[in-house]
Amino acid sequence: MVNNNLSSTLVISAMLFLIILTRVSHELTPFALPDASLIIVFAAGLLLREVKYLITLVIGIIFLDNFAIYSNGYNELSLFNISYVMHLAVYPMSWWFAQKLKLFDLLNFSTIILVVIFLSFSISYGSYFYLYDNPTNALGLLSYLLNNFPSYFLINGCYAALLYIILKLNTKLSPLTTETITSK
Repeated sequence: MVNNNLSSTLVISAMLFLIILTRVSHELTPFALPDASLIIVFAAGLLLREVKYLITLVIGIIFLDNFAIYSNGYNELSLFNISYVMHLAVYPMSWWFAQKLKLFDLLNFSTIILVVIFLSFSISYGSYFYLYDNPTNALGLLSYLLNNFPSYFLINGCYAALLYIILKLNTKLSPLTTETITSK
């Protein structure tokens, strides 16, 4: 957990920068980094306990999504639909699960992150399927989810592993930080 205002400001700024770098890249740059928003919000739940930081990240995500849509001429798309609201709901859920992590070890971290990834995928992709595809076709939903889950899981799993390694390395270099993360 980050304890002072300057550190919190630097951490939230770095997180917003990473969201910009990974979330908008598929639309705005010639290189494509996979979206890391889910794991970044999870990291914010571990490091920044105040809800104002969650709100900042979610507002940043909404702003970036609007920017990507309207700056690239995708005017037929709209963020004002139930699918997008359900997609946004995965971020507070990720934040909440991160704050429930009481003991920071590989087993607990892995368990919680797998739950977060699975629930986020089900909510986000399931709501998209029901809004844009055939909502009466349960077999189609299963096929849609099975086709998209490997890439979603791989990307978020890799980012989660990177987060775990960074936090563990940080605890080796700064034991005081370890105590604040593991004593929640």
